[in-house]
Formats: sequence, structure tokens, C-alpha cells
Amino acid sequence: MPPPFPPSSAPPRLLAGGDHHPPPTSASSPEHPFHSAHLVLPSPSPSPADLSSPHLPLALAFAFLTEPSPLPRRLLVVLHAAGARFPAFYHAFASALLSLPFPLLPHPRTRLLLAASELARAAAPGFTPLLASLLRRVPFPGDARLLEVLHEHASFLADEEPQLLATAVFAFLRLLSRNRLAPAAGSVECKDCEECKGAKNLQECRGRLVSFCVSVLRDHFQVCALLGRDLVRSLHELALVPEFQVLWRDLMLDHAADVCWIGTPRWCTAVAITSEMETQLLFMMNNVKWGDQKRYQLWFARKHLMVPGGEERIPDIVRFICCGYHPTNEVMQSGVIARWAVVGWLLTACSKGYVVANAKLALFYDWLFFEEGRGSVMNIEPAMLLMVNSVSQYTDITNMLLEFLFLLIDNYDVQRKEAIALCVRSAFGVLVKKGVVPSLEPLTGCDKLSPLLRQKLLAFLSNTCEAAEEAC
Repeated sequence: MPPPFPPSSAPPRLLAGGDHHPPPTSASSPEHPFHSAHLVLPSPSPSPADLSSPHLPLALAFAFLTEPSPLPRRLLVVLHAAGARFPAFYHAFASALLSLPFPLLPHPRTRLLLAASELARAAAPGFTPLLASLLRRVPFPGDARLLEVLHEHASFLADEEPQLLATAVFAFLRLLSRNRLAPAAGSVECKDCEECKGAKNLQECRGRLVSFCVSVLRDHFQVCALLGRDLVRSLHELALVPEFQVLWRDLMLDHAADVCWIGTPRWCTAVAITSEMETQLLFMMNNVKWGDQKRYQLWFARKHLMVPGGEERIPDIVRFICCGYHPTNEVMQSGVIARWAVVGWLLTACSKGYVVANAKLALFYDWLFFEEGRGSVMNIEPAMLLMVNSVSQYTDITNMLLEFLFLLIDNYDVQRKEAIALCVRSAFGVLVKKGVVPSLEPLTGCDKLSPLLRQKLLAFLSNTCEAAEEAC
């Protein structure tokens, strides 16, 4: 049997590493199963037997990520030939792409975008998780192509995959809100790569990014409303952008109040942070015991917060902790670090005033529209426990949070001030009723708390204004 590769050419590599990696032909190499699958890749004119091979999806995914630039056209021919003959092939191909360790490759996202574009063009099942995976990694080199794919297929997505389109709008709104449009640093192997050099990033087309969000909001508002109240929160942060000012006047003034009463789905908060952030946060809140959390918090901060633009992600992290992760009773009783403690650490990690304000708004946002029987008590629990557990030793935190809560009640929406006050009062009552705290005595009876805030809190809790009930 002739060798699969000419003696002068090296086999394709999946891991962009050094010579310390074993060759992919070695059984000890993590690349070995992918390399073996690559050997079944058919010729430019595939036969029915080639297309029916169970190893073809993995082999084709491997080739998509390892073939030198430009990508050979024969791979696209094989992709669509197999997809036309076996409809399930597209989904298997997309799953194989997501299973490969593509972050380690020189230009993986450029190729993943190409694969997503081909699958979307064929309206093939399987491209949705591929695009969703890429959306959680913006910004990255060449991500302007992702914007083009989504814009090109916006109408199709609105009808067939509305959650994906809403996810894209939210991911780009959060990107604009953070004003973090610098491309990610490329690997050493990517430095002189023509494929990555020619790929445009979102920082080069900020106007197109704003235009995409505005056009989708105008044309498919009901789809975007799936995001719930966090859509309004994101648009508030972009209120000074001229295009969004016009959108507010034309569209949002009539619909913002209704959208605010729609709860934020869990998948919405997850897309605003990276998969790596989510994995590390969940590990801390599921496995790290009290007293051991400092080194994990330091590792997380060095990796994600102590980098340019990292601090601006804190409000999105707080929203994920409040709405995206609800621990079970078993986890809460296992002695691991609680959600409220992680939020408190994140608030103390903020050095910029506007980030602190946005993080506190993210923490209390569900309080402003809480309705007993509809809202989840787990969304409002972290703020309450943070205030109660900080009042004895870290009174400044409780004072800061209570003061901010009253500022929100008075100023967030002046026209609906009474309705918001009733929702916040309901949140306090439900937290006691559900046993999150035994009573509000730690706040109303603490001598360390600001006397002015104590009096204001007592007056607020005892207020049963009928006008407020009617307004709600």
C-alpha cells in the first residue's frame, strides 16, 4: 500500500504546538484518531461508498481545519455531495467541527466561519450551534465575516432559528456596550498568515455592527423581545449612540415597558461571557469550599479581568451569576462559595465608577420588575444575601447597595416610579416568605447601618400606597 502522504510532506497537524508533541501518526498522540479519520477522505470525485463512510464527517472537519490556505475546493464539493445524499451528514459535520480543539490552531475561526457560511447557504441543520459557539468568542480575528453571514441570512433565521438571531443581536449589543472591539491576539503561527491578515475584524466595521443591530431590531422586534428586559438594559447603555437614539424615539418608547416585564432567559446571559469564563465560574460555585476561594478568584481575575477591557465584562458576569446559574439545594448546603460572595468580590474588583454602577444595576435589575408568581426568587437572592451578610463586617457594601437601590426606585423610570417601588417591596416580601432570609431585622435593626438609610428602608417597607398598586 502506498504511503498516505508523500515522503516530502508532513501529515496535517491539528495542534499548533512545538516539537514536544508526538507526531499524529503515533498512537500516543491526541491527534491520532483525527489523523486516522483523515485517511478516509475521498478523492475529488467521491463515490457513493466514500460518501457513506461513518468516518467522513470527522475526516472532513479535520481537513477543514488543517489544510493550508486557501482551502481546497474539493472539500466543499465533498461537503455538499455528502449533505445532498445524506441530510444528517451536515449535522454530523458541524458536531465534528465543535468537537475538535480548534482554539489551538493558527486560524481556526476563519475556517469555522467558512464552514458556517457553507452550512447556512445550504440551509443545513447543524449550523446553529456552530454560529452560537462563534458568537460566544467575539471579538476574534476575522469576526466581521460572522456579521456578514448573520446579516445575509437574517430573515431565514428569524423564521427558523429565532433564538440564534436574538443571541446574535444581544452578543453584538454587549460588545458595543463594553466598547471592547480590539481583536484578540494571534498565535505565533498566525503572525504571517495571509488568510488571517486579509480577514476583517469588528473594530474595522463598527458602523456595520450598529447598522445590523438596528435593522434587526426594526425588522424582527418580536424575535429580539425574546431577550427580555436585558434588551432594554443593553440599549440604555448605548443611548448616546446616534443610531440607537433614533431607535429609541421610533420604536422603544412604545415597547420598552412591555419588554421589561419579560424575564431574561438563561441562554441570554450566558452568551455575554465566554465559554471559558462560564466553566471557571461554575467550577468555583460548585466545587470551591469557603476559605479556599481566594486563589481561584485571583486566577480568574488574572485571566479575564486584569486585561484590557476585562473590567467592563463584570456587569455581564454579575447578570450570568444572578440569572444564568441557579444552584440546587444540595450545592447550597455543601459548603461551597455562594453566589452572593462571588458578586461581592466582583464589586470590590471594580476600579471604574461606571463599571461599578453597571454592575450594581445588573445585580438589582430583576428587583425593579419583580412579580410574585412570575419572577424567580433565585434572580433576586444574591443581592439580598450580599446586603444581609455584609452588614456586620462590611457595612459600607450594604450602605452602598441600599443607597443605589433607592436611587433606582426614584430615578430609573420616573413615569413608572410607583410600579417599580411596588415591585421592589414585593421582592423584599417574597425573599422573607420563601425563607431566603428569616426576616429583614438584620437591615432594619442594625445600628451600624446608616441611620438615614434605615429610616428610609422602614418607611419604604411600611408604605402601602393604593396608587402604586393601581399603577402596577
